[in-house]
Amino acid sequence: MSTHSPFHPIAVGKRLYALRLHHDKTRAEFADSVQIDATSYGRIEKGLKPLKADMAYRIAERWGVSMDFLYRGRLTELPEPLANTLMQHLTGNQE
Repeated sequence: MSTHSPFHPIAVGKRLYALRLHHDKTRAEFADSVQIDATSYGRIEKGLKPLKADMAYRIAERWGVSMDFLYRGRLTELPEPLANTLMQHLTGNQE
């Protein structure tokens, strides 16, 4: 699988990182908010471990994003302010 695939753990990890930054949470705080072990979450965010569907569902439900965003990077179903902020974090464009 190409490292550029949206399903690739590194791409998923970058989206999780952007979401966590948007909510101004530490890795431990974010992991705790969705009942994921902090060490496991850190490995997922770094792209070293795949995001399991049950974990993705908890993140999506808790933080108001879609599974499509987490796995595929689709921003179209998110509220515009959230989508804009996440895009800024993902592209490194901090205004």
